[in-house]
Amino acid sequence: MSQLSTEYRPLRLMDTFRNLFYTPIYVAVAGGFFYAEGLNVEFSTVPEGQPAMDMLRSGAVDIAQTGISRSLMDLDEGKEDAPLHIAEINQRDGFFLLSRIPVENWAWKDLEGSSLIPIGFTPVPWNPLRTVLKNNGVDLDAINLIGGLSAAEAIDRFRNGQADYLHILHPFAQTLIEGGIGHMAASMGPELGYICYSSFAATPSYIDDNPETVQAFVTGFHKALNWVAESDAQAIAERVSPFFPDILPESLASGIGQYKIQETWPRDALIGEDGYDSMRDILIDGGLVTGRHPYQRLVRPELARNAMDA
Repeated sequence: MSQLSTEYRPLRLMDTFRNLFYTPIYVAVAGGFFYAEGLNVEFSTVPEGQPAMDMLRSGAVDIAQTGISRSLMDLDEGKEDAPLHIAEINQRDGFFLLSRIPVENWAWKDLEGSSLIPIGFTPVPWNPLRTVLKNNGVDLDAINLIGGLSAAEAIDRFRNGQADYLHILHPFAQTLIEGGIGHMAASMGPELGYICYSSFAATPSYIDDNPETVQAFVTGFHKALNWVAESDAQAIAERVSPFFPDILPESLASGIGQYKIQETWPRDALIGEDGYDSMRDILIDGGLVTGRHPYQRLVRPELARNAMDA
């Protein structure tokens, strides 16, 4: 056994889809924030087609980036061992709506009669978008939705002119804009305000069996969030650039800058009960979740509070 493995607690961490919305994760890994808390983190991405919750239950990963939606759906299905959420990753919706043609004085009602590709590899992003459309009086039946596509398929169809609008994250939105293919029509984040969109989760048994490791993880991530809040977009882009080798640093900085302006990422790791309730209610309204499961059932806020007090 190596000296590193004897001195540092091992932890396997996964994200589900590599994009700038999850920038604080990459900062925490590349910036040594977990290492500074005594953790030897093995970081990777959930294999395509493998649900993060299944990987948590199987023991293939210790902590995963996910959302409260998945645990709420587990409870709806009677799974009492639903993973618990230990730290907030982002506090706003990070998706953008791109148009194939330049837009001026754009309004949400302009979507009526058009074709739109919402991200289809997961059902969650459609629900906040649906809420925004309803809030702005858009007739959902008047939009031709092209669903069920992977991110790569969605981008390819948009590039080929097979849709009027694309619902996408940075850095993909930024590179499409820079290439003259897409034009910014709207941003979801300011429309919805605070929602607990993404968070880290672990199984109840892992948390119970490894309390010091989980606390160290949350403390390290909390410090990474502080660093992101206090750093400029260029410094953050330099820190995360190894995770995006095919994207120009200036493109990364532009996308990160927009996310920072929109207050996409929290300053601390605490999942707020109001943000939890708002996201849960969006998912219920969209039909993805049925039960009004309370905050206390799925969130372990004491871990973030401990980190904030450290």
